[in-house]
Order: sequence, then structure tokens, then C-alpha cells
Amino acid sequence: YGVDAFRYYFLKGIEFGRDGVFEENRFVDMCNADLADGFGNLLNRSLGLIHKNSGGVVPEVEISEDHPLRSIAEGLGDRVSKAYESLAFNVACEEVLTLIRLGNKYINEQAPWSLYKAGKKQEAEEVLYAVLESVRLAAYLLAPIIPRTSTAVYQQLGFNVDFNDASLIDVSITFPNQSRWGILRAKQALQKPQPVFQKLELPVESST
Repeated sequence: YGVDAFRYYFLKGIEFGRDGVFEENRFVDMCNADLADGFGNLLNRSLGLIHKNSGGVVPEVEISEDHPLRSIAEGLGDRVSKAYESLAFNVACEEVLTLIRLGNKYINEQAPWSLYKAGKKQEAEEVLYAVLESVRLAAYLLAPIIPRTSTAVYQQLGFNVDFNDASLIDVSITFPNQSRWGILRAKQALQKPQPVFQKLELPVESST
């Protein structure tokens, strides 16, 4: 299943300091819903649309301070940091998931694919920038728990980082710099979408 998946399940699904039981069905369902269908799918949909319609680079747009995603993202880093400091890892995960869920709801409601078809490229790009910046922030804030997945997200967004490299974290991807809104820069090249978290499947029981 992978280290990220196990770490996520135990830190998000079981309150730190309390006894917990590993339930494989719950483990698979949680990781698929949160990381594959929620987190990874939001990234892939957005990158795919940008590569198809906007040259595969970060759009050059302005996102207002009262934007629904930005308003949630502002201050999210501080809230998640406090949760980590108090060892409330499940709370940290839920804080980040709030942004991811809102991002999925937002992209479905705004339908940037329809905006592109209607010739409203600027509006579509505003939607996609806000979504991608939300995904980036979520990846950064979850990096202590799912570093491999967060690294894959950052690399697809055009950053040369590795969240398993402590020296980089201390120098180039510090909390004051990366935990705020607006880190994605206009015209930054984006990689083509690849699954950052493969959907998990329960093992097939042998009939023998």
C-alpha cells in the first residue's frame, strides 16, 4: 500500500495517543476518498485543462482576497501548524481536507471546461489558478504526513523539491514561505498530469 497511505490512515483516522485498530476496508476507503479521489483527482483535472487550453503554464491572473478558496486558505497554515504542535494530527488533516473538498465543489460549480468552450478563457484560468494554488498549499501542509505524495504534487506543479530532503525544507521550502497563498508564479511550467496517489484495492482472497 505504501508508507504515505499507512501514515495518513493512522494519523488522520486514529486520534494520537489513543488506542486504535487497523481496519483494512476503512483504510482503503479513507485513502481512496481523501487522497486519490479528492486530492489527486483535483490536481489531475486542473492540470489537464490547463495543458489542453492554456499552454501548460500557470495562468497570469489575480485572485481577489474574498475568493472562496483564498478566504479559506488564508490562515490555514497557522491553524494546521497549531494542530501539529499539539499532536492533533487528525485535526490538521481535517483542516486541509476542508480546502480540498471546497476546491472540488468549486471546480464542479464553476465548470472551467465550459468557460473555455464559451470563449471565457480568463475566467476559466482564474478558476484553475485558485484550484491549483489550493492543491499546492494542501500538499505543503500535508507533507509531514504524506511526503512522497506531496513531493509528486509539487513536482507536477513545476517545483524541484523533495519533502524527504530535510536540507531543502530548511532552506528553500520553509514554512513562512510556503504556507501562505500565492506561491504559484505566472508562466511557471507545469508537468502533464500523472496520478500522484494510486487508488488502493483490497487484496483478492485466494480460492485455494
